[in-house]
Amino acid sequence: MKEKILTAKIIAVANQKGGSAKTTTSLTVSGELGIRPSIENRSNRVLVVDADAQETAVAWARSAPDNRPFPATVIGMASYAGKMHREIQRQLENYDYIVIDCPPSVDTITTQSALLIADLVIVPVPPSPADVWSCRATLALIERIQVINPGLKAVLLATKIQRTSLSRAVLDELATFEVPLMRSRMAHRTAYQEAILAGTTVAALGRDARAAASEVSALVDEVLEILGGQND
Repeated sequence: MKEKILTAKIIAVANQKGGSAKTTTSLTVSGELGIRPSIENRSNRVLVVDADAQETAVAWARSAPDNRPFPATVIGMASYAGKMHREIQRQLENYDYIVIDCPPSVDTITTQSALLIADLVIVPVPPSPADVWSCRATLALIERIQVINPGLKAVLLATKIQRTSLSRAVLDELATFEVPLMRSRMAHRTAYQEAILAGTTVAALGRDARAAASEVSALVDEVLEILGGQND
């Protein structure tokens, strides 16, 4: 019997506005996936594609100590632009998950290239009216790409949430969008900035980051649920 060849699930993280926590979402999701066991009783093989010319994701991973590398491979691919999807497709059999950290613009062919091959796109949205308004352009692009890539699923993720009336109002507004709002959310926590400095995941920060680690774990559980479970 011929052995089944597994191919990676592709997750894009996109929003046209900078400061929406795209890189934080990309690296926390990929880091959590990287420390979880796969169906083959090994750690998941995770590739992070930094599609932003600023390469913040690459810098995050490079901050890791030599004896404790970031639990995912992180590479820059901004230079591939509209041909990025072709390069990623060459890696499908080498990884279980590929997470694409898109640049802060939906007008670039780089973001469009990412969405052409993604199984899921996460749109992180902080609690501000400007961010809510700007994400509509991202959702419009997703809708256009879904004509070409009908398997593309899309979700909104509330990020930088605080216990304020503004955060509650934004959550209520996002819940009215046609694209579903994830149950999970990422609070405004210093643990995420500490993880960037340490080149690691919030799960590796210990007791002081337990709340962040818990919400990241719940987020990845929901992502896997949307994707249909483990890569099989």
